[in-house]
Amino acid sequence: MNQVKDRKKKTQTEKKFPTFSHGSIRFLHICVFLVFVSLAINLFTEACLAQETKEATNDERILTGTGAIVDENIALARNEALSEAFVKAIEEYLIQRIGSQGVANNFQRLDEEILSRTQEAIQDYQVISEFRTERYVRVLAKVRVNEAVLDQKLKKMGLLEADTVQMAVLFMVSEKKEGFSTTYWWGDPSRPTSITQTELSLSRIFEERGFRVVNRSFFPPEETYDEGMLSLTLSDEQVAKWGRLLSAQIVIAGEANLYGSSRALVSLKAIKVSDATIIAQGFREGISDSTTGGEESAIGLAVASWGNDMIPHLMGGLERAQKIINRLIIIVNGLNSYGDFLLFKDFLKNNFAEITSVLERRLAKDSVTFGVETEGGSTGLAQKLLDHPRTPFAIEIYDLSDKGFTVVVR
Repeated sequence: MNQVKDRKKKTQTEKKFPTFSHGSIRFLHICVFLVFVSLAINLFTEACLAQETKEATNDERILTGTGAIVDENIALARNEALSEAFVKAIEEYLIQRIGSQGVANNFQRLDEEILSRTQEAIQDYQVISEFRTERYVRVLAKVRVNEAVLDQKLKKMGLLEADTVQMAVLFMVSEKKEGFSTTYWWGDPSRPTSITQTELSLSRIFEERGFRVVNRSFFPPEETYDEGMLSLTLSDEQVAKWGRLLSAQIVIAGEANLYGSSRALVSLKAIKVSDATIIAQGFREGISDSTTGGEESAIGLAVASWGNDMIPHLMGGLERAQKIINRLIIIVNGLNSYGDFLLFKDFLKNNFAEITSVLERRLAKDSVTFGVETEGGSTGLAQKLLDHPRTPFAIEIYDLSDKGFTVVVR
């Protein structure tokens, strides 16, 4: 219809104004055609150039290197110049992958494991230009790093997250400043408390390594906990229960002591929530001088020292656990109230050691869909649900498969 209307308008317009000659109209058509061709060529050229630029940025790096000439040995100076360019390329890639702070926090380890072995991490290179003076040789080189080799090394060092779902980590670390009482959030979880310096330092180092930090300020008001879980000192089982309540897979527990502005001590352990086992533990000290400044620097040094040594062991334990974690969908039909929903969710989270996470995905009038992460399969979990002595309702299970099952409340 629009096309028909356009033609009619055009016909009316042509009747009002003098018509062009056939030669003029033909010339006009040719000009319009050439304009469109020119625009198309320009757009295509820009797209190609943009793609080439993007590919060069991602895969290759153009860098300079300088080597000093000693005893007139130009070949050795040239090799040193190339080595410097290689190191620069690898450093740029490391910053891209783990961030500048991650490189700074782990510089010595990166130097020992990667930067001192540049040949292993370089896939290809091409010298674009070079010149020499009486004192040095300088090269301009196009360098391509071996991303697979570097990523494998970073994962082995625990500095790069494995290709799996982010692991959720909860911090339960008390903080004691000289002259002040001990601060810890789980003494009254319903009362908002500010984030401590220790938690900030922990958050920074764990986020750099790909963990998801649990925001404990969003504590669900409907969750239940034992009075014993409010004490300053908790057992590993109580710490693991806090982890289950806040849907964490790992809990960092312990204490931090800050002495003035220049010294801090931390005693921390990493507890796996699924079975309350300790997978990393250690004590570290941080001492800052006047150039680094303040208590935060001291606690940051202590936490960084602990993290650099312990997180690789922690990552190894998590990777072993991740291999057997299954993600199931459990649909529960027949719930009569919001209270029934909370009761069943609490039952799943607190009565099955193999369940590491329970999250509701969809709520309906009389049913709810849960996403459950478990270290076992759906068949074993379904049988345990049926046989459990404290099941909150009489239930039946249908549609059992490897991906989950349906629970019907009777």
